[in-house]
Amino acid sequence: MQHTDMYNLNQPEMDDTFSTQPLNDNARSTESTTYLGEIAAKAEIAARQALTERVAALEVQKIFFGTVTYETPRQTVNLGFTPKAVLFLGRDLGNTPALTVGEKFTQYRNDPVLEIVENGFIVRTVNVAFFASSEHNFIAFA
Repeated sequence: MQHTDMYNLNQPEMDDTFSTQPLNDNARSTESTTYLGEIAAKAEIAARQALTERVAALEVQKIFFGTVTYETPRQTVNLGFTPKAVLFLGRDLGNTPALTVGEKFTQYRNDPVLEIVENGFIVRTVNVAFFASSEHNFIAFA
């Protein structure tokens, strides 16, 4: 009995005695190969779907950069959206950045410095004269 090159299936020759065993073996082998191929195809589809979902989740996350110039002790920065987190790089903390996540706020000497509000955030300072006409950077995460 010969075997096929690709799938190694039984291939009866003309002088072989007839037996159903090689045909049954071929059927089991083909079914097994087909089943494994279906599992691999389903795994590939699931992996691609998961990748698509991760990319979509990352596309939703946006980062915005900007500057704030102090004009008042309580400066409201309108972003047009409510950020999930804000990183403010102001000198009022001795060159230490202030990070605010959610509705919590960063405090410095018991005074709120950075607070997330609807459509933006508020920056407060004790000494406006020190910060007047100086720009400070921020990063807002949508």
